[in-house]
Amino acid sequence: MDFIKFVQQIPNITIAKRIASAYVADYRRLELDEIKEFLIKTAKQYTSFENIHNRLEELKLDSNRAVRIIAPILLRDYLLNQDDFISSCKETDSAILNYEKEIIDESNNFDINKISKDLALFKHMLDTAWALNDDISIDEKNLLESLRRYLSITIREQQILEAKSGRFPNFENVLHTFDDIDAARRLLQTKGLLVCIKNADGVMCDMIPDDIAEGIRKYYNIEIRSYGYEKLVDYVVKKTKKQYLIDIVTKASKHYEKANVEIPNNPTVNELKAIILKSIQPSNLIGGFSAYDGMNVDDLYDWCSNLGLSGSGTKKVLIERILEYYDSMRRIELKTEDTREKLVAVYDELAKRDLKFLRSNNIIEKDLQCEHYFEDATNYIFEKMLLNKPLTLTGTEHPDGKLSFKDKYIMWDNKLKETSVNLKDHIQQFDKYIKTSDKDVVVFMVIAPDFTSQSIQECVDYSLNNDTQILLITANELKTVAELWNKKHNGEIFNLGYFKQNGRFDIKLLNL
Repeated sequence: MDFIKFVQQIPNITIAKRIASAYVADYRRLELDEIKEFLIKTAKQYTSFENIHNRLEELKLDSNRAVRIIAPILLRDYLLNQDDFISSCKETDSAILNYEKEIIDESNNFDINKISKDLALFKHMLDTAWALNDDISIDEKNLLESLRRYLSITIREQQILEAKSGRFPNFENVLHTFDDIDAARRLLQTKGLLVCIKNADGVMCDMIPDDIAEGIRKYYNIEIRSYGYEKLVDYVVKKTKKQYLIDIVTKASKHYEKANVEIPNNPTVNELKAIILKSIQPSNLIGGFSAYDGMNVDDLYDWCSNLGLSGSGTKKVLIERILEYYDSMRRIELKTEDTREKLVAVYDELAKRDLKFLRSNNIIEKDLQCEHYFEDATNYIFEKMLLNKPLTLTGTEHPDGKLSFKDKYIMWDNKLKETSVNLKDHIQQFDKYIKTSDKDVVVFMVIAPDFTSQSIQECVDYSLNNDTQILLITANELKTVAELWNKKHNGEIFNLGYFKQNGRFDIKLLNL
């Protein structure tokens, strides 16, 4: 979701004013609709990389140390790795505290006697800074940041060293509180780097709009999300020899001047993977550090072909194409053994026939599978989530699905399409299904990614001359209904009467 689309969905005036405080003048006297109008007008200021860069630089030197620690964890280490850059506030809070716990655990397993000279020097400077007034001033913070970069020490390594001295995330390694996290959250909103929005369940979520996330990723030099990088590394390990990994890590150490990245004697593949994920950019892993190393063009061409991507272009173009593919990967967790559950997770993409996304997430291998999987996912939603088992279909001329409703039927048909579906193009087909049915059809549901505005009038015209209503419902709406029903009425059979609507579906009539 980009920034302007978020503005159109701002949940309340409090959040609107908080976001507006970054770039909208005299926002305090404005009403919600007025704030939205000004936010849209100033959208380019929120998405400008220069502004994003400056705001993030300000955060590094914020007078509140809790903000300096929490803000980058929230943005860089957590939210930028989430699908669509969104997470419930509750999950964000837990993730930040878990991150802090991990740092403390790592520090306890960290052998201080085996650190490199650069790390030893940096730790000495850290301890010296803390010894003065038992705190680190802004000037000291600025100096330490400069030294950290000069020595090529990662932020995580600095945090481990601070935890080793009992200074992370707070004195005596005390974790931050929810109030600390919420204070950082509000500050990020006032700087235009983070927004809050309600999801389909009405739960408040943290989100980074796509066009702002692009600038934050550029600032932190993040090429792809961590989940996609893990999958990319797995492929490289599978397709190359161990020596390739050793060579890349060796060259990386020289290229980045990372004296503290050392290769163990006779390293295992898993040790090399850990170093790569921690220290090497994805583009360098597959493209090398010069024109003479990395994977060759033929290997990259084969890789693209295996992924269903175009193999044309220069080495640089092929690498960018591969990175984009892995960056779009979504982590899908299944709760049951029914394979159709995975299809529900990508229901919107199936409806939109987003072949690139579906291939990159290993959902389909052939384009024809998209239509079948869309139907399978719809059957799963009705059968397993709404607890209304679809009837067996016979013959060849029939809709995609049929349900019992009292002494009548409810039918549906899936229409997957990259653009909005126009009902007029399909009404004759649907009319034939309705007229040849052995029982009356009370509602005929059309499930698609979206509909043209003319389609609503087509529903009205059809219902005027027939006893069947035509319901236009998007895949996203049907999935949302099923999820909300499951959450509120787990184990109860969904009353299909809720679908007795003509024209566009209105979820408000369900009172979920």
